[in-house]
Amino acid sequence: MFSFWYLLLPFSLVVLPGPCRSFLPQKNTCGNPSILSDAIRRLSLASSKEEWTSDFDGFVGDDNTSLSDFLAKSREGSNRDFTAVQTRLFSLGEDLIINDFIGNMGFDEVTDWEYYYDESESDNDDDEDRKVVEPNPFEKSMPKRTRISSGSVVRVFRAELVGRLGATISSRGLDRRILVKEYSGELALQLARNDQVAISRLQSQLMEKEKNKDAIEGGWIQCANARTVLARKDDAHVGDLLRTLSLTSFLGILGQVNLAEIDDMNPNEFYRALGVPPPKTNSVWVVYEYAGLNTIASYTSMAPEKKRAATPPKKNFFGRFVQPPALPPFRERANFVIKGIMKESLSALATIHEEGIVHRSIGRNSFVISSPTQNKAEASSIYFTRVSGLVVKLSDFGFAGLLEDSANDQEFISRARSFGLSFRTGDTSLTMTNFAMAEDLHALGFVFLGLLLVSLADLPENANAPMPNTDEDTIQKLLNEIFKLDFQAFREYVEAEEVWEKLVLLLDEKDGAGWTVLETLFKARETVAEKENSLKVITARGLLSNPFFQ
Repeated sequence: MFSFWYLLLPFSLVVLPGPCRSFLPQKNTCGNPSILSDAIRRLSLASSKEEWTSDFDGFVGDDNTSLSDFLAKSREGSNRDFTAVQTRLFSLGEDLIINDFIGNMGFDEVTDWEYYYDESESDNDDDEDRKVVEPNPFEKSMPKRTRISSGSVVRVFRAELVGRLGATISSRGLDRRILVKEYSGELALQLARNDQVAISRLQSQLMEKEKNKDAIEGGWIQCANARTVLARKDDAHVGDLLRTLSLTSFLGILGQVNLAEIDDMNPNEFYRALGVPPPKTNSVWVVYEYAGLNTIASYTSMAPEKKRAATPPKKNFFGRFVQPPALPPFRERANFVIKGIMKESLSALATIHEEGIVHRSIGRNSFVISSPTQNKAEASSIYFTRVSGLVVKLSDFGFAGLLEDSANDQEFISRARSFGLSFRTGDTSLTMTNFAMAEDLHALGFVFLGLLLVSLADLPENANAPMPNTDEDTIQKLLNEIFKLDFQAFREYVEAEEVWEKLVLLLDEKDGAGWTVLETLFKARETVAEKENSLKVITARGLLSNPFFQ
C-alpha cells in the first residue's frame, strides 16, 4: 500500500510505488520508501567521486564506521529544532496576511495485490515456498490494484509576510510570499507532526554546516519563544533562515500561525475574504517558504507540443494573431530534463537520505519545480531550458520518518519479507538500511520514467498524434505485470512508439546509460535482496555519478 498525495487545484498526485503480497489475498503496503542516514553517508559518500558501476561495486563500508554508532547518533538528534520550526508562532495580520485559497490536499492509499494458491491443507507455512497465481486472477473480486481516497485532509493558502517582518525580508531582497497549510483532524495532525520533525532536522543540519553558533546553542528557540518581546531579533532569524532555504533542495518551514489570536474572529468575515470556512478547531497552520505551485506532476500533465498547441494565440503590433513559437530543439529540452530536473531531484533525495530521513510518499507531486527569481513558474515553462535557472525542492514530508524507525514498522518488515529478506523489530543491519533506501529509489523510478516519456515525447506540430498512457498505474502494469522488469523488452515496446524514437536513442547513448539508471532504480529492492550479505550500499548520491547525468 503506497501513499499518494494529491492537491485539488494546481497540484497533482504524489505516488509511492512498492511491492506486493499475498493469497487469500493479503494486501501489501507498498511504499514507505526509505531513509539513508548519516551513517550510510559515511559508508558511501566517497563513492560520488568513484567510477560508475551499475551494481555499485565502489560503495563499500568504511571499517572505521559502525552502523550502530551512527544510529545511536541519529536518535540523539532526532528531535533537533535549531531553527525553531515547532516553536515560532506568527500573528495573523501583524506578521502575515492570507491572500488566497489554493486548494485541498489529500492522498490515495494504493494497494498492490499478489495472489497465492491456497495451501491451507499443507503443513508448509513458509511464505517463500508458496506458489504465486500466474497470471493474476482476472476477477473483479481479486483486483491487482486498489485505491482508497483519504478525501481532503489539508487546506493550502497563499500568504505574504507583512509589517516589520515583511519589511525585514524585503530589505534583504528576499521573497515575502509564503505558503500556509492547515492540518485538521487526527490523521492530518500526525502528518503535520511528521513534516515538522523531518524539516526541523534538515534545517538544524543546515545550521550545523553553517556553524551558526547562535542557533546551535538555542538562541533562535529562545527568541521564538519570546517573540512578543524579541520580535525584531526573531525577524532577523527568519530572514537568515529564508536566505539559507533559498539554496536548499527541500521545502523549508518557518513556523506556525498563532490561531489562538483569532478565536473571536467572525466566521463570516473569513468566508467573505477567502470564500472558504474559517480555521477548524484544534487545527494547525504551518508556514512554509514559497517556491511556487508547479511540480513534476504539472510539468508532465501533457506533452510539450500539446501544451504549445493549447496556448492561446497572441496578437502582434498590428493586431494580427501570432501562433506560439516552436519548442526549443529536442537536445536542449533533453539536457534540461536530465541534467536539470532529474539530477536535482536525485540530489534532493540523496540529501535527505544522508540526514537519516525517509520520505515514504515520493511521486511526481513531491518535487516542486521552481526558480531563484521572483517568477517561480518560469522554470516550468515548455520553453525554459536553462539549468542554472532551475530549482527543484522535495516537499510533502507528511509520511516521512527516521531511518531507525523503519525496523519498527511491521509493514516495512512484511514488504522486505516478500523479497526474501528477514528483519526483526528494531533491526539495525546494513541490509535493513539498504532496503529502506531501495524503496525510495524504486519510487523515484516511476517519477523519472513518467517525466521522460511525457516531457520528451516528440509529437508533430499539429499535436494530434495519440500519446500512449503514461500514468503511474499504466507504468506499473507495463513494467511489473507485462514485462516483469525486463528492460530490454520494455525498450522494444518504447521504441515501437514513433513519439519516443528520439528518447530511445537518447537513453541508448553512453552504452545505454539512461536505461541503466532506470533499471537500477526499478530493481533497487531486488538488488538488495540478491546482495543481502554484501557490504555494498545502494545510494542516490552514488547514482549521480552515472554517465547519464554527466
